[in-house]
Amino acid sequence: MQHERRRDPYPWTWELPTLGLVLTLILLLVGIQVGRGLANLTAGAGWTWPDTSTGTGFPSPLARAFWSSLPAVLTGDAAAGLPTPDPDHVAGPLTVWAGIGLVELLLIAGAVWASIAFYRRGPGRMRGMATPAEAEALLGLPRLRKVAGFVRPDLHGKHSHPPAVHRTAGDLAESNIDLGRRLSSPWRRPGRGHETGDGR
Repeated sequence: MQHERRRDPYPWTWELPTLGLVLTLILLLVGIQVGRGLANLTAGAGWTWPDTSTGTGFPSPLARAFWSSLPAVLTGDAAAGLPTPDPDHVAGPLTVWAGIGLVELLLIAGAVWASIAFYRRGPGRMRGMATPAEAEALLGLPRLRKVAGFVRPDLHGKHSHPPAVHRTAGDLAESNIDLGRRLSSPWRRPGRGHETGDGR
């Protein structure tokens, strides 16, 4: 997995950015005609699309009328490039601009989302990395609180707060030995090490 993370199968330079730019430009141009069609549909003229005739007998949605009508559509002409006869009740300029703006915003948002998804899930993604949800499950605050007794037994362990020891004047030597044992490390258990009579 580490080898795959460092391996570059092909040194992409300008190809992918250029392809993405061209596709985005075509998508935005298509969005202009889709916005005009949406505006006409809202105005009651039905769904409209530029003339698909190419003069060769094979219709195409991106025929000459599609490209030649773009400047007129951008000025608010809802009937530019449509097949004759023109439909009745076409949208006005404000409706056309509103439809184009709405469609373009949706397309831009979709393009940004697709770019982020490709970066995170595409072939060039970083492999072997935990997701934010996985990192939170393993290293988040609830997990740390759950294992606090193992991470810091001196603060959160079962014996983190030993009972108080009170001494009075005249305690015997045996009491001093017992006091030293009780004040030693809270996690100290009987049988560990060699305990001598002098408290060590």
